[in-house]
Amino acid sequence: MIMAIQFKRAGFISYSLFLIIVSSLMTVLCYHVFVFNTFATDETQTQAFREVSAEEIKDSPIKDDNSIIEVMSYGCHYCAANEENLTEFARTLPAGSVFKTIHITSDSNGLAVYAPIFATLEEMGIEEKVRDSAYNAIITRSLNLSDEPTLLEWLVKNNIDVKHFQATRQSDGVKARLAEMADITRHYAITATPMFIINKRYVVAQDRDFPEFAQRMQQLLTGEK
Repeated sequence: MIMAIQFKRAGFISYSLFLIIVSSLMTVLCYHVFVFNTFATDETQTQAFREVSAEEIKDSPIKDDNSIIEVMSYGCHYCAANEENLTEFARTLPAGSVFKTIHITSDSNGLAVYAPIFATLEEMGIEEKVRDSAYNAIITRSLNLSDEPTLLEWLVKNNIDVKHFQATRQSDGVKARLAEMADITRHYAITATPMFIINKRYVVAQDRDFPEFAQRMQQLLTGEK
């Protein structure tokens, strides 16, 4: 009986790792094919910019106007590389603007496996503080934080109250955060990270060096298409 449980648990962990690896590779491929055009024959074509319809804007699950929503994943090395640039960029936004980070959330995307951790840490009010540590654990140290013992060890090392984390993870607040992130992921058809949703209207990926990309996002935010 014990061996059967251990076998099932090992199988589940292996399958989770498989989904994460495949999704990470798909994100890299997506950026090379559609954003950086590594394999493109026509260099004038790009899918790094998409404008949604008026109906989609009306039905958007995003509540904030004048907003930039970053859709990221703890398993995305592009997201980790952008972290400092985005922090500085957020400080330059006009008064009344909102910059918010959410985790991609979907049952069919391996990069979304860490969404419950993100939502729980955010509900606890410490997500931004430990985000770099989560990136480092998953991307640099190849730790699978979706595995419960590995997660608990990481929580202890980061001085996060385990009992508080476990209780918060089951809270209505976390469930609401996960539902909202899933709605945004689905509504805007987000399949790779990082992506940026600007004014509920534009879905963009980074297709140029960051200072120029920051200027581009500023233009879209203020209505200069």
